Amino acid sequence: MPLPHTPKTDWDPADGVAAADLNEVGDNLVALETHIDATTGIHGAVAAATASKLVIRDAAGRAAVADPAAAGDIVNKQTLEVHTGNTANPHSVTKTQVGLANVTDNAQMPIAGGTFTGKAYAQSNTDYTTGQIRNIFFSAAAPTTEGANGDLWVQY
Repeated sequence: MPLPHTPKTDWDPADGVAAADLNEVGDNLVALETHIDATTGIHGAVAAATASKLVIRDAAGRAAVADPAAAGDIVNKQTLEVHTGNTANPHSVTKTQVGLANVTDNAQMPIAGGTFTGKAYAQSNTDYTTGQIRNIFFSAAAPTTEGANGDLWVQY
């Protein structure tokens, strides 16, 4: 930013300070203050992703950056969303790394449909504070008696 007046740097006591000198100093201070207060066009800064330009936020407070190409680049929203939306395990995380080492790799029963081929073990002790499967009844008729704690009646 060029100043309106080239500052005098070789002052000598014999020079004295004239009114014009003070006006030039004042003009330069005003120019510096205007530059400090500026919110647009500062040093050629732009809000768009532009090579070799300083970044300034746009009217909405955003700053645009290009898609990252190197490890130290800023990540933009689009690139982040593509990565976080990738459900194909892009980091090759194992079940052990997320605390599931004791879980078998068997296929799980779907929420609806499918055929149950395993064993369902009923819990005969109903003193637990969490829900337990105790007895499972499948019938075309409605229950004839009130079930006990933990009983499951499926009418089809």
